[in-house]
Amino acid sequence: MIVDWIVYGLIIWGLATILNKTAFKNAPASRGVAWGLTILLFFVNVVALSAAKFLRYQVISEDIGTTITPSNPLDMGGAFVFAYLFFSFLNKKEKVKPEQ
Repeated sequence: MIVDWIVYGLIIWGLATILNKTAFKNAPASRGVAWGLTILLFFVNVVALSAAKFLRYQVISEDIGTTITPSNPLDMGGAFVFAYLFFSFLNKKEKVKPEQ
């Protein structure tokens, strides 16, 4: 599982880097666009990490000759972590602080 997370983390970093060098090169993303992409990526993360977990359990089941299933098939924690990392890597506009 740790290898999956490292590889997937590199994919998330690469995606943010590509967006920063292409779409957000001249102007950083607005906060709304950054949040929208992060929310979309959260759902993609849930599907991708859950599919990886399912496939890993299926391969292990075939190797040992008995059926095993994950107790929690959705990887919500991992999806949240990678969405947060994506948001932090993304080149976005700074928060506007109210003047006092």
